[in-house]
Amino acid sequence: MLPRIATVAILLLCTSALAAPPLPLEDAKALAKKNSPTLQIAKENLYQAELIIDKAWVMVKPQINATGTYTHYNTEMSLVFPDFTSFAFTEEACGDLWNPEVGFCFTRMDTRTIQKQDSFGFMATISQPIFLAQAISTIKNAYNSYDLAQINTENAEEYLLHSVEVAYYGALATMKFLDIARHAVEIRQEHLKVAQAKFEVGETPKITVLRAEIDVNQSEQDVKRAENSLALAKEAIRLLIGHYEDFSLVPPEPPRRPAETLEDYISKALAHRRDLTSAKLELSIAEQLKNDAWYRFLPQLVATGMYRLSDVKGFTDRYDQWQIGLALSVPLYDGGLRYAYLKEAKSKIREATIKIEETEQSIASEIRQLWLKMEMAEANLIKARRSVELAKEQVELAKAAFEAGTSTNLEVLDANSMQFVSEINETSEELNLHLAILKLDKAVKMFNPVGALSSMGASSAGGAVSAPAASATTGMSSGGMPGM
Repeated sequence: MLPRIATVAILLLCTSALAAPPLPLEDAKALAKKNSPTLQIAKENLYQAELIIDKAWVMVKPQINATGTYTHYNTEMSLVFPDFTSFAFTEEACGDLWNPEVGFCFTRMDTRTIQKQDSFGFMATISQPIFLAQAISTIKNAYNSYDLAQINTENAEEYLLHSVEVAYYGALATMKFLDIARHAVEIRQEHLKVAQAKFEVGETPKITVLRAEIDVNQSEQDVKRAENSLALAKEAIRLLIGHYEDFSLVPPEPPRRPAETLEDYISKALAHRRDLTSAKLELSIAEQLKNDAWYRFLPQLVATGMYRLSDVKGFTDRYDQWQIGLALSVPLYDGGLRYAYLKEAKSKIREATIKIEETEQSIASEIRQLWLKMEMAEANLIKARRSVELAKEQVELAKAAFEAGTSTNLEVLDANSMQFVSEINETSEELNLHLAILKLDKAVKMFNPVGALSSMGASSAGGAVSAPAASATTGMSSGGMPGM
């Protein structure tokens, strides 16, 4: 006995060591936030939006530039000037420079270089906007764009985590399908044993045993399909969370039905939905564009300064020179461009206003639809559970009647199939209810990015959760299993 007990203990330890480590739903969400390329791209977009603010503030900051030059000319240029402090009025003092017609001369001459053959120079300029009205609207829109990017990033994160939830609950449902399929094999194998025993004593024909064997074979195929579906569901989760090791599912606490009323949910959604907030920000951006169009009619005032350093003095007898000034620019006529900007801004304001109204109506309708889906899932689940109870009772009656010889083999097979279908439907309706509650709870803030799916990577998330969800809703296969 002791060696046998030791062998069993060793087998149990090996099995536990080889078992996949558990991965609770919250850990899966944490891995998705950490590893998701979708979320990393969204954060980079947010960082780029923050840089737009820095770019906007550049419009009101000073601009300083420095330039160094080297130039090689084909020849050097210089001019000879007399020294006006060296006068002489006699021929003896002037010598060869004496001009009797003038009666005086300059005894010293000064050579002034105008251009060196190899010339070096340096120049620094500074400009400081004093009045630039367009900077106001540009800076405000930069902050609005950042807020818009932040909303999209938060929504992308929540949408990703919701996709993980959907995939996880779908995988749990698929795991239940597998348990149901395995239990169906056990039921059909028990019936096969009974059919064989009755055949051996001559109570039933051979065809009864063959039909029972076919039924067992089909149920075993259902198990294989369910195993493949579970593997696909886990692979979908791995794609979302960036975790490629094997893991086991841990059933979380099922989501609870909301305690608030439908109207409460609609009010909360209208107050907190991110797509509505984004629409209002777009209206603010359009209004700033209108202000920007008006600012184009205003003048601009800029202070300028310049410092130049060269290697020749020129006529100023200085190596350096500087200047400061003011530049006033008054727009007089631009071909009607400012009026076009103004009309375009007004059109964008009307468009943004219409979009806000449309978004509000869409949100209210979406909440109502999700609420109805939740109530429908609740009603369907109650009916499905009742169907399971009746199917189990029918199986027991059919088995007892078959063993007593008062019912046919076909009635037992039909009863087993009905129980299998009822249990599958119950699991499917339970999954639908859980997903409906989760979606309703998320819809208070989260919206489906739709057009942003490709950039946010949500298309892969949607594809990832489709496998288990489809297995919960498709029809029966030839063996009685949902088409997984």
